[in-house]
Amino acid sequence: MANTVFESTASWAGGLKLDLQSRHHKWVVDEPEILGGTDQGPNPVELVLGGLASCLGVLVSLYAPAHEVLLKDFKVFVEGDLDLDGFQEKAPVRPGFSQIRYKIDIQSDSPSSHVDALLQHIDRICPVKDTLSGVQVLAETSLAAK
Repeated sequence: MANTVFESTASWAGGLKLDLQSRHHKWVVDEPEILGGTDQGPNPVELVLGGLASCLGVLVSLYAPAHEVLLKDFKVFVEGDLDLDGFQEKAPVRPGFSQIRYKIDIQSDSPSSHVDALLQHIDRICPVKDTLSGVQVLAETSLAAK
């Protein structure tokens, strides 16, 4: 299969609020009040964590049958450590996450060896996890004068 391009567009909605759109899906991004926003939506780093959680979750659902895992329920928990002084330029520390951790709790009567194989499989193939492990991000800027 050929490369597929996915896109998202963020449009400023005043203050620290942005209206995001991917395909026909729309949502709001904002910062919590403690960081100067109006807390009308998740902030960008929460979206990164949510992207990882949802990618892992989709893969659990998708590959469970192939590993003979009958799902009763599951949850994916993701958390990351971020020093706010980095992006606020208060200290010479990394502006992004220093570590991200996840845990998947699966409720199933299937053998634990099948569940373990499923978890190892999705850990290996998760595109969001792979992206977070290091991909070149290129910036292209433009200035629209009116």
